[in-house]
Formats: sequence, structure tokens, C-alpha cells
Amino acid sequence: MIQKKFLFVCGGTGGHVFPALAIAESLKNKGVQNIFFSGRAGSMEERLVSPLWPFYEMTAEPLRRGSFLQNLKLPFKLSRSYIYAKRLIEKLNPDVIIATGGFVSFPIVVAAGRLKKRVYIQEQNAVPGVANKQGARYASMLFVTSKEAAKAFDHPKIKVVANPIRALPDIKDLKRPAEFSDKKKAVFIMGGSQGALGINNKVEESIAKITNRDDVDVVWQAGAKNAKGIQERLGILPNVTVCTFIEDIYSYIAHADLIVSRAGASALAEILAFAKPSILVPYPHATANHQEQNARVVEKEKACLVELDHEKNELWEKVESLLDHPQKLKEMAMAAKKLGNPKAAEEIAEIILKEEAGL
Repeated sequence: MIQKKFLFVCGGTGGHVFPALAIAESLKNKGVQNIFFSGRAGSMEERLVSPLWPFYEMTAEPLRRGSFLQNLKLPFKLSRSYIYAKRLIEKLNPDVIIATGGFVSFPIVVAAGRLKKRVYIQEQNAVPGVANKQGARYASMLFVTSKEAAKAFDHPKIKVVANPIRALPDIKDLKRPAEFSDKKKAVFIMGGSQGALGINNKVEESIAKITNRDDVDVVWQAGAKNAKGIQERLGILPNVTVCTFIEDIYSYIAHADLIVSRAGASALAEILAFAKPSILVPYPHATANHQEQNARVVEKEKACLVELDHEKNELWEKVESLLDHPQKLKEMAMAAKKLGNPKAAEEIAEIILKEEAGL
């Protein structure tokens, strides 16, 4: 049993929360007993974390890039958040703080650094978030997902490790979804629970070409707000299943020949962990355009193709160019396998524990 106390702080989006949960689970499996989380009250992080781990409320204000007027009152708000964070750390007395981003993490990281606590930061994206970028000076070590991402930090201790994800099931235990016929090629369009408007538009515009392929099955996760309207407009399609949200998403990823997706860090980490070739359509309004940068890193390694929302719609043409050339798909899958790491959370936990044991 490891006696040290670990405090995780993360928030804002699932992209920040899920890596923290994955690392926490790995630490628990390695004997760490005292693990706590902190985040905002009534937030996504509270909903995701509180059923699993002790959760302590924090107050924090967003750090806005380049907005003078919006940041005018920020020093006063940060001071209040810092005092709150300092009191929380003094109350819990953690030995180690692990921050995975989101503005709620910044005051905790600053307070921890000033209190001489050990801080580890994990950054998911090719372009670091403001909280991680500014908080890096207080970190004992940084974890990033690529050499490109490491260039954004001036820090003596940076480890390049794939984005941590929850433990993957054995692919042998994942049944082929009924929507994917055994003798047909399978395409999975991942839009997330809310769907992805840019992807949806491109797919709907191409539906005549898609339904013309009797050798391809498509599962299209269009999102809760979009699926009904698409179904009403397009009717029953012979080889396309339009759905709102998929619970058993790993089965669809595992059995797809090709995946179409946004380029958020968590989705991308899962695609790469399954060694799947993909066509990435980055969300154009992501902070600092980080989704496109994520996609370009993968594209550079020849593990995906990229199409932007505003570009001419050639999405299905790209799909066909890969489905009709199995060797190209195989090469992309091999490249994805090199980038992906389903054991990333375990590796990060191991590195942190070795660092702590060496003190």
C-alpha cells in the first residue's frame, strides 16, 4: 500500500476529465489508496468523478486568450480562487497534485507550487491549454502526447506519452455490431453525443454516393439533436444506420475498417489505441485551433487524412480512396498503432510513482 495522498484537478470538458480518471485508476491498481479530486460544483467533472472518487468543490474563473476586457477583473477573481485553493490543499494535505487541464486547475497548481507540493501536469493537445501553459512553471514534470506538443513548453522534465485512456477491453470480447455485415467494409462516423455539424453536413451531402455502395456499411453517430431530423429528411437508407448516441462505442471502433471523427484528444487517443485508420475533420472553433493541430500531428505520421469544415466536400471521396485500397488502410493502421498506446495511463502512473519513490 502506498501512503501518499494524491489530489487530481481537472475540468471543463471530458477531454480533461477522462485522462485524470484513467491515471487515477492506474494509481489505485498500483497500490495508491488516498486519491481525491477537485473541481467546480455542478460541473461535468463533478458528475463524472463524484460517483467514483471523493470530490471537493473549487471556485475558479476562466483564463481567456487575448481578451483584455474579459480579463480585466481576472486578477481579483484569481486571488479569490487562489485563497480557496490554498485552504483546500492545507485541509487535504496531499503529497502530490496531478492536473490535467481546464481553468479550474490553475489556482490549485499555483497554490500547490507555492506550498512546495509536487505537481505533475498532463496535457492532451498539440496546443496546450492556458491553464497548463501558465501552470507549467510549478510542475515537477510534464506529460505531453507528442514531440510537437513538447515544443510549447520550456521545462527541464517533459515526458512524451500517449494520451491516457480508460482500460480497453480485449478486442476478442467485443462482438461485431449487427449493423456491420460480416462480408462488407465497415465505416464508423463518430460525432459524439452532441453530433458534429460539419461532419453531418458533409455526410448528408454525400448520401447518394454512400448508398450507392452495396459493399459498405456505415454507422453514423449524428447526435441527439440531429439524428431525428436527418432520419426524417433521408428516410430509410439501405446501408447507413443513423443513431443518436452509442453506449458500446468500443465495439464499433474495434470492428470498423475506417473511422471518421473530430480530432478531440480523447476520441483521437481511443482511435489510435485501437490502431485504426481515420479521416479527421477537426472542430473549427476549438480553443487555439487545437483540434486541427492534433489532426496534423497524426497526419504527419501518415495515420490519417484530414479535411476541414470549410474545405470542399471530398469526405466520401477520401473514404472511398481508402476503402478501395486495402494496402493503404493497412499502412495507416500500422502508423496509428505506433502513435497509440492503450497502456499510457499505466505508464504515467508508473513514472510518477518512481519519481516519488526517488525523493
